[in-house]
Amino acid sequence: MAEIKAFEAVRYSKENITNYICPPYDVISPEEKDKLQKLSPYNIVNIELSDPKGKKNKYAHAAELFKEWQKEGVLKRDNKPAYYFYEQVFEDYGIKMTRRGFFAALKLENPHSGKGAIKPHEKTLAKPKADRLSLLKAVKANVSPIFGLFDDGKKNMVDLCKKIAKRTTAATARDKEGTFHKLWVVTDEEIIGDIEKYISNKKVFIADGHHRYETAWNYSQERKEKDKKYSDDKPYNYVLAYLCPMEDPGISIWPTHRVIEEPDNLEENIEKYFDVRPSGNFVKLSKKDIQPMLIFKNGNYRTLTIKKEDFLKKAMPDKGKAYRNLAVSALHNVLMPGVDAQEFTYVKNDKEAVSLAKKTNRIAIMVPATPIESLQDISLNNEMMPQKSTYFYPKLASGIVIKDS
Repeated sequence: MAEIKAFEAVRYSKENITNYICPPYDVISPEEKDKLQKLSPYNIVNIELSDPKGKKNKYAHAAELFKEWQKEGVLKRDNKPAYYFYEQVFEDYGIKMTRRGFFAALKLENPHSGKGAIKPHEKTLAKPKADRLSLLKAVKANVSPIFGLFDDGKKNMVDLCKKIAKRTTAATARDKEGTFHKLWVVTDEEIIGDIEKYISNKKVFIADGHHRYETAWNYSQERKEKDKKYSDDKPYNYVLAYLCPMEDPGISIWPTHRVIEEPDNLEENIEKYFDVRPSGNFVKLSKKDIQPMLIFKNGNYRTLTIKKEDFLKKAMPDKGKAYRNLAVSALHNVLMPGVDAQEFTYVKNDKEAVSLAKKTNRIAIMVPATPIESLQDISLNNEMMPQKSTYFYPKLASGIVIKDS
């Protein structure tokens, strides 16, 4: 089962770190990057997405900044191993929510074996993995975490997180979206021991950060080959992970919509495989086991539902029911089979997707969110969903804690 341990984090020396954190690298636009850099020259975006202005290799520049900031005291290393409890208070479509979990060093396992306790669910792309590997090799630290979920049926960790949240915070921040971030450093040996024993009986389902996880695994294998004093407990055999109970009331999964050039056989596939219903039925039908799609084309909306479940089975004969019933699966395997994932533009907001489709004379496909139960079933079945099948909101901040690798 999953193996974790406490670690000595590198983190910002100030308590208010609003000007220093940033979202994950893959959701930062050039405009947002510029805004983050203006907040502070020490904003972690300068390491995540280094900008050496042509003077040197951007990864070497990131490594240089990481060392300089520690020498200047901007970043400091804690002197005792700890688990770092983390809370995000946010609004989800007008409803105030709180998500709680903790940062740990998670023992890496081969993400492709299908046999371990770490369960990925999403396909990855070569380009971002190569980019993250170059950064990791240069900086030798996990600047941003992966997001893992675990089963907490008796809510032991849910309750512990609530208790820790009553303590004095070690760091706080409020980001541009209004999410309030809080951090607690927990060094109590008894609590550390209890957590490690509890998680040792669990599987960890990767919710977000698949590219970072695979990158960390590839990095560990490179280091292992070159390390003449190799041992299992070397830092590079562990990855920075935020672990959250599946039962936490603050878990929110958003859908990720698609915008794309209309394929030549779109209407043919719609007529052959789908029933067309009014757009107003989309929300109601989204609650069914087999998810619908909402397609926007030439100013018109249509809700698509599969005509026969057998069409899904035939298109995905090696997949389980939870996988086949997702709208993203039907989209990529029935409506638009063979279309490369990189041809889509991925958008988290339905209005933004439609607006982009109008501006670029393309079509938009809106899908329901992936239920957490489906994610768990698909992961346990060692299946890989299409890219961008889940969007856990809010994103974890980068720079809250950093782990050496």
